[in-house]
Amino acid sequence: IQPLPAQKRWLCYGDSIAEGWCASGPAGAWPHVAARQHKLDVVNLGYAGSARGEIQSALDIASLPADVISISHGTNCWTRTPHSAALFAAGLHAFIDLLRNGHPDTPIVAISPILRQDAENTANALGTSLSDLRQQFETVINQHINGGDNRLQLVPGLELVPESHFPDGIHPDDEGHIMMANTLGPIIAGAIAR
Repeated sequence: IQPLPAQKRWLCYGDSIAEGWCASGPAGAWPHVAARQHKLDVVNLGYAGSARGEIQSALDIASLPADVISISHGTNCWTRTPHSAALFAAGLHAFIDLLRNGHPDTPIVAISPILRQDAENTANALGTSLSDLRQQFETVINQHINGGDNRLQLVPGLELVPESHFPDGIHPDDEGHIMMANTLGPIIAGAIAR
């Protein structure tokens, strides 16, 4: 028995969507599909019911070796532990800054929240919709890019998976995960080569 050849290491931070809820098995989660397609060693840091851009998660990721990092969170900032737009933006600025402390040159692919029909135009307890949070996510990432972070890349998440592929209204089905992998995999693998 011999170990597999070393592959580029991808740290994939996200919520239950990255973890793979509603996929028929763990191997069907979009990060694992993309990793197989592009020969990447993915470390799936998907946290169901969590992943709100926690400072401790940023510190942990900053301390780990990586060839590429992806972040994709926001839907749990609308519900469970509600965030205002300002709180979400401030947290994301801090999250990116902490990642950069540990990974000054590592490519980071930031994916804004995917569709969630019940949250798109519904205010949470702090008066913020998921559309508002998505706008803040994209604004913050663009501010970092425009500020000179040329190893950071934004992927708008709204149209990654069509409404018909959410069996529970929140998480993509197998085909939805494949759609995400087919779009995001080349971007994440390509970021390493940039």
